Amino acid sequence: MLALTNWKLAISLCIIAAVYVRPGSCGAYTREIVNDKPPLQERPAWLKTCKRSNPNEDKCFRQLFEGCFPALAAGIPEIGVKSFEPLNIDQVSVSKGSGNLVLSGGFQNLVIRGPSNATVRRASLDLERRLLSFELVLPRLRIRAKYNLKGNILLLPLIGNGDVAMALKNVHTTVYTRISLRNETRTGDEIIHIDEMKVSFEVGAMRIHLKNLFNGNDILAASINTFLNQNGNEVIAELRPDLELGLADIFHGLWNNVFSKMPTKLWLV
Repeated sequence: MLALTNWKLAISLCIIAAVYVRPGSCGAYTREIVNDKPPLQERPAWLKTCKRSNPNEDKCFRQLFEGCFPALAAGIPEIGVKSFEPLNIDQVSVSKGSGNLVLSGGFQNLVIRGPSNATVRRASLDLERRLLSFELVLPRLRIRAKYNLKGNILLLPLIGNGDVAMALKNVHTTVYTRISLRNETRTGDEIIHIDEMKVSFEVGAMRIHLKNLFNGNDILAASINTFLNQNGNEVIAELRPDLELGLADIFHGLWNNVFSKMPTKLWLV
């Protein structure tokens, strides 16, 4: 199963749509993020308010959600939220052993740029039905990392370790969640908690370059890199089910970390 983990987005976003991840394999970005910072007690300037009776009136919740992004991109140290831009992931493990894609190994020290440019196409909050959903569009994501991979992609061998550069264009991510309203353990303030999450995504285009394939054999390396770039959509299609699970794991931990520090009394009036 391929694995992928974090939005420090995350949104990303999003993001990481071309990195293959197993839930919980990316260092700090797991389903529940440990954060001992206290929740906000005063509403910051970047946090818009909406009516609790109808948070979606006049697209209020979408605007509130999108308005958080600049603060999240810069980081909010007072509540323990690190910068989303760039997005850093310690490690992504790869393990897929059937079908047209057989790979093992992983990626390390991923640096992802572009999550802060995400546009919120849609966001809605239904407190009565306990549903929260949003749709993000990321124009471009640039990823640099170290890799160590061995296996086959669509019957072609792939083996190597070194630097990898990747670019994703027009990443569309849709997130559906079931939520509950809970009390923060220290203050008793009501917070939103994401209980379940489902993610789907589409990537417009992908470019990738793996250095030092086949122990530095430039001819074989050029062939594999060319093949990957010419068949990016097919490769992503092979990975999509596992990628979507990995993205759900990333966003799950990310947004619970954020919402746990934002009592509803500050933004639902």
